[in-house]
Amino acid sequence: MYFESENALMAYYKHYGKQEGFLIMTQRSKREKDETIKYVTLGCARGGKARNRTSNVSRPWPTSKTDCKTRMNVMFKNEKLCVTSVFNTHNHVLIPSKARFSRCNREVNESVRRVLDTNDQAGIRMNKSFQALVTEADGFENIPFGEKDCRNYIDKTRHYLPT
Repeated sequence: MYFESENALMAYYKHYGKQEGFLIMTQRSKREKDETIKYVTLGCARGGKARNRTSNVSRPWPTSKTDCKTRMNVMFKNEKLCVTSVFNTHNHVLIPSKARFSRCNREVNESVRRVLDTNDQAGIRMNKSFQALVTEADGFENIPFGEKDCRNYIDKTRHYLPT
């Protein structure tokens, strides 16, 4: 399998992970001096071992790491990104219905941003804007973000606007 760009590779694996019910992360990568990718390993976000980050042994932090071995190795060959190996054996439960709530899958796209900006400038409250977006998409399950993501976007744009 070949990909034209790093963005196409990430979009494909992110979509695959969302469809199957696991989160993805870049496990390792190396770039050339001109910032082109030499190789990259994308894998399950539950890959690796948990590091103990707390000093209190009686109250350890919960971790989601299970040392999952699922990954996809990709190298730059012939001006394209070429998949060299794929390992698809998870050691944890996959829940596709909950994958859309994960941080890497929540995204407020450009058209939704324009609607939110317009409604905010018109003085329409966020809960009404969000409800309109949900109605337009025929339900909560058809939008890849939550009301809090919309609120965060508006707060961020208000913060960066010149006064």
